[in-house]
Amino acid sequence: MKQRLGIMGCGQLSQMMAEAARRRGAEVSFLCVDETPVVHGLGRVYHEREFDEFLAACDAITVERESLPDAMLQAARDQVGLAPCYDALVVLRERDTQKAMLDKLEIPTSPWVLVSSDAELANALASLPGEMVRCKRTLGGYDGGGQWRVPVAASAGVIPDDAYPVIAEAEIAIDRELAIVVARDVEGNTVVYPVTENYMRDGILIGSIVPASIDEATADDAATMACKLVNAMNYVGVLAIEFFVTEGRLIVNEIAPRVHNTGHWTIGAVGPDQFTQHTTCVLGGHVEQPVFEQSAALINLLDKPLPREMPAGPIRSLIQTYGKGFRKGRKLGHITLIGPDPDALRCAAEAMIAELH
Repeated sequence: MKQRLGIMGCGQLSQMMAEAARRRGAEVSFLCVDETPVVHGLGRVYHEREFDEFLAACDAITVERESLPDAMLQAARDQVGLAPCYDALVVLRERDTQKAMLDKLEIPTSPWVLVSSDAELANALASLPGEMVRCKRTLGGYDGGGQWRVPVAASAGVIPDDAYPVIAEAEIAIDRELAIVVARDVEGNTVVYPVTENYMRDGILIGSIVPASIDEATADDAATMACKLVNAMNYVGVLAIEFFVTEGRLIVNEIAPRVHNTGHWTIGAVGPDQFTQHTTCVLGGHVEQPVFEQSAALINLLDKPLPREMPAGPIRSLIQTYGKGFRKGRKLGHITLIGPDPDALRCAAEAMIAELH
């Protein structure tokens, strides 16, 4: 395995990736791109003007987020080696190319249309099934931002002019929301983590519970789609997929080509966690089968205080904060609950989610 990891980004995901890499003996460097670093003490932080020095300090490079300048991603690919690969990052970071990839692979999504103007939106509203349409910016707009719920009878002007292009998706009835984390190494070996059942508020993930209350066939479908996607893209590293369950079947909502909030529960609950798995793959190592023998839950900490009390034993509680400044709706940390009884843990997690959110 290589031993000098470069991470493009200095936020909470970089922090957790670096901690995992350092536990495996790797040296870590960071590239700060328009952000306030929360990675102090974990490796040298380079700034954009020091990009060439950053490249020289690395044997392998990964990213904290997919929305980074193309020129930087290409230089990292050409001069050092980038994982996930450049093509995967570029295709998956924008919703229209992401959806087109899923269509090509015959992985189901909600019916959608790419829209670039009010006139095209009117045509899309007329062509999509149902009474409501979800419009989303093609780039960015996560955690509920950059999205609009539009009636099919809407007139012009419902989407700001500067929001285009957007994808217009048919609104579907959602029974529940799920997610899966998959990892693939340089030799093409893949592993999947247990499916999580997600709790959302205003488009923001507030909690996840594992195991999800689904049957084995649904879990197998999620794993099959995840492996099909990473193999088709020659992907290296960890990737997360969010699903909707509608009318008893899975459809893909969104994909994140990186470690993801829906996998934070793996820290302390699974060996190896998603960050250890990702950095191992990026550095050229082999995927390892996750070992998960209990039940777990993730509760995100936004702008609310900690819960009044933690669950009693045998449930264990782990608290992780990110060192970020307060901002309304911002994820400041998370709590992981781990216990032997799935029903007791689900009850405790749902009570904490209700208290905090």
